[in-house]
Amino acid sequence: MTDRPMRFVRRIRRDAQDAASSARAQTAQRLIGYAILGIAMLLIVLGTIGAAQAHEYGNKGVTVAHPWARATPGGAKVGGAYLEVKAAAGRGDRLIGARTEAARVVELHSHTMEGGVAKMRRVDAIPIRGGASVILKPGGFHLMLADLKAPLKEGDLLKLTLVFEKAGEIEVEATVEPIGATGPHGFDKQPATSDPAARAHKH
Repeated sequence: MTDRPMRFVRRIRRDAQDAASSARAQTAQRLIGYAILGIAMLLIVLGTIGAAQAHEYGNKGVTVAHPWARATPGGAKVGGAYLEVKAAAGRGDRLIGARTEAARVVELHSHTMEGGVAKMRRVDAIPIRGGASVILKPGGFHLMLADLKAPLKEGDLLKLTLVFEKAGEIEVEATVEPIGATGPHGFDKQPATSDPAARAHKH
């Protein structure tokens, strides 16, 4: 075989090796891309689970979900906090009190309409039936924070200790939402975990 055909063969061989190397590199790049995408999706899922768990606090069959409070204007001495309280089946309980470092007094209140007039009354306890939940929301049961030590500012976290007759104390962190808010961040009302919208919390 002359030198020219040999060079041609070597060239074909080289081109084939280059093509194989390029194909392997592209395959490796695709695999790396898939791996990165998979890890990103896993982190998103774990983050979503973590966020959902961060909105719930529990003890001895009682769970508190989506606690929040309204921001207050400067000089205001009264604020409100809201949440959902759930009791496990066969584990009924009563919310009998609450406290926070942000206010000197926290009272349990009901909210009713009588003759077209809204009236709030202090109640000694809020019962929670086993297997059911009670929603504390604007216009209903709520926590009244009286004699605030400082205004509640949007974006802050309000630490609350809820006291239950059987479950004892449960500490929660309530997000402080804008003045006039009707629900926690991502909701236009206090969510209930029985509502699919509450499980699809929007951030």
